[in-house]
Amino acid sequence: MNQQTTSTRLKLERFGAALLVGALLFGVSYFSEWALFWLRIPAVSTVKHNIAIGICAAVAAYIWARYEAERQGRMRERMILVAELNHHIRNAVTLLGQSAVLEEGPDKLRLMDEAVDRIDRVLTELVPTVGEAQTPRLFLGERTPRSKPNFRP
Repeated sequence: MNQQTTSTRLKLERFGAALLVGALLFGVSYFSEWALFWLRIPAVSTVKHNIAIGICAAVAAYIWARYEAERQGRMRERMILVAELNHHIRNAVTLLGQSAVLEEGPDKLRLMDEAVDRIDRVLTELVPTVGEAQTPRLFLGERTPRSKPNFRP
């Protein structure tokens, strides 16, 4: 099932839940009014009032369902961000660990520069675009040469 079909299905489910709540509230209001009429107690409201109550309940249920859907979307974005940060920062720290066991020289500096570059890329390229990803971006494309930081003196 693709993302668009799932999204459409969830919207229909939320709309259906709102209609169900509205119909339930309408039914309770209508039958309580009928019971009052049967007991010869004057009715306070009419069928129009019951319809208005049902519509208000449906609108409230729909607003609540939309809020919940947006909250879940924000939680999903945060989970994706945490997965991306975890993956990329761990890779960078692994490079730092590997560079620690090397003797002073160009390989050690290269590994340290690469680790710092990976952390910089995650913080400057992935974090600001957190809401655009549907799944964690575990592989980054090549960085353009002009944006690559140079930490060597």
